[in-house]
Amino acid sequence: MPTFTARIEKNWIMRCVIVPVAVMRALGGGTRIPVLAAYAGEKHLTTVMPAGSGRGRLTVLADFVRAAGLDVGDRIEVTLTRSTESRDPAVPADLQRALQFRPAARAAFEQGPASQRRWIVIYLDQARRAETRAARVELILERLTEIAQRQAKRKS
Repeated sequence: MPTFTARIEKNWIMRCVIVPVAVMRALGGGTRIPVLAAYAGEKHLTTVMPAGSGRGRLTVLADFVRAAGLDVGDRIEVTLTRSTESRDPAVPADLQRALQFRPAARAAFEQGPASQRRWIVIYLDQARRAETRAARVELILERLTEIAQRQAKRKS
């Protein structure tokens, strides 16, 4: 469990800290490292993204740092633990059925990042009416098919 202190930076509208090279090595390296991050008295599952030169970038939740009276420019202590638990959501039965009949959409769904699958499931689960849910399933399939087509174009 590497612990380090870093200055909170602003990356567009998000708050982040740069994870030192030594911490990245201690986490086992990689380009997208799933971690349990502890800072400002809170913990949450997130991902350390590449920041160049072997360093990482960890987006910190503004709600957590503001509650601790911190913001951009302040220093914060962060403890990271590599996460081994699955990031994949349980795929709802109606979406599973629909993906069976759209192989390109299924491939894009399965090959995309876990965060994309989580957002798709959240979006689908927020539908209150059956009609809305069905329309969202169709929209998801269309978007995933478009993603698959763009990926196929890039490969050719």
